[in-house]
Amino acid sequence: MPSSRSILTCFALSLVAVSASAQPAPAPKPATDPKAPAAAKPAADAPAEPPAEAPLEPKLPDIDDPMLKPLPPSKNMLRSWQEAVRLAKTQSSELGMASAQIDLAVGQERAALARALPTLTGTGGVTRHLLFGEGVTEFSATGVKTGKIPDPSTTWNAGLALRVPVFAPQAWHDHGTAKRGKGAARLSQADAQRQVLAQTANAIVSVVTAERVAEISRVSLKSALSTLDLNQRRAKLGAASAVDVLRAEQEATLTRAQVVQADEGVLRARESLGLALGSSEAYGVLPNIRVDSLANDARSVCRPVADPDTRADVRAARARVEIAERNVKSTDYAFAPTVDLLSNLGWTSNERATANQEHVTWTIGGLLTWQLYDGGLRYGTRATNQAQKRIAEEQLTQSRRLARVEGNQAQRAVEVAVRNLAVVGKSRQLATEGARLARIAFVSGHGNSFDLIDADRRLRSAELDLAVKEFELIRAQIAALLALSSCEV
Repeated sequence: MPSSRSILTCFALSLVAVSASAQPAPAPKPATDPKAPAAAKPAADAPAEPPAEAPLEPKLPDIDDPMLKPLPPSKNMLRSWQEAVRLAKTQSSELGMASAQIDLAVGQERAALARALPTLTGTGGVTRHLLFGEGVTEFSATGVKTGKIPDPSTTWNAGLALRVPVFAPQAWHDHGTAKRGKGAARLSQADAQRQVLAQTANAIVSVVTAERVAEISRVSLKSALSTLDLNQRRAKLGAASAVDVLRAEQEATLTRAQVVQADEGVLRARESLGLALGSSEAYGVLPNIRVDSLANDARSVCRPVADPDTRADVRAARARVEIAERNVKSTDYAFAPTVDLLSNLGWTSNERATANQEHVTWTIGGLLTWQLYDGGLRYGTRATNQAQKRIAEEQLTQSRRLARVEGNQAQRAVEVAVRNLAVVGKSRQLATEGARLARIAFVSGHGNSFDLIDADRRLRSAELDLAVKEFELIRAQIAALLALSSCEV
């Protein structure tokens, strides 16, 4: 009867030779690979050295598990950056509100202008008397005629009233302020476009990152399930203890939890992309969108600015300071009198009721209006406008600070992301080699399950970290571009 040691040896060799679904790092390519770099040819008279035998890397059995199936694609898929810009332009609530603010400013400007323009008012009416008396109804050469008065009992009248402002300093000043408000609204819209594009690009990168993390999590789950299967087989042969199997089961359970979290991250990232595009439905990203070219695509609608003070939000804050200053000045003009030219043209059916005893009358005159006391309303309004001016000045200072700090941080974030990516890439190489050696030692009987599980955990962590750092670099590059840019969607 064969010994238990020979049985274990045969089982280990069968695992190495038969199984074909491993996920560790690939072994070095042979010299015959056409993609491999050409090696130096040995001299003709030099004896050929036998190739050194590399340790054979084990491959674990195929694993079938429902959680290894990837998430289904989203119902809505984003095909290109141009499509993202188009959807954001037509559906984004932020851009819609910014556009509505411009319309509001246009309406306010027209309302302010109306106060400085002439007004023409037409009136018309009919009057019927219900109570009558006795009195003189007509004077003539033959005498006085008496009868029921008023006579006629029904009268008709119509009129036109023209008012032309001749001196209205506050109205003229307020119209200029409203025009500047329209300019400030356009600057706010430009900043909203920059922010929407930044949110959209960040959401696209987040979707791709989340899907990559979910993919790596499933690869890690397959590796953990393979390790569990190997420990269970070894336990049946007496080469592994129940503690080894339990430890492998705990690692597989932990990896399953990571897959669940990664899937939820994908769904949330898709929903965030939908919100950035102005939709309540989730959006996925087609593989043909190159995330590393998003920064170049963003340059098609955004142009960098040299000075942070020329960024749209800073310019809008500066315009609001000017508007606040003009509002204070507008209160000063409220103390000045106004002069209006008035003209009235009227027609009445009862010519005896007019001064000229005719059906038609026409008058012209001037009106001086000077409000001497209003209960302190103008003083209170002026104090309010002065406070609004101070608030606008502080907002301008804060906007300038944020623009400079965001620009510096965005540039520094790119440098940090490059260094982090280099460090994580090296860590991933080391973790890959450590996991490969741990599997070889485990299958050959020289390692234990703790070393194998710990090496797999380090490799999984390094893979996830590398994927995240790669996309963090792209995100930092896009943020650096949009931090100091002027965008037009």
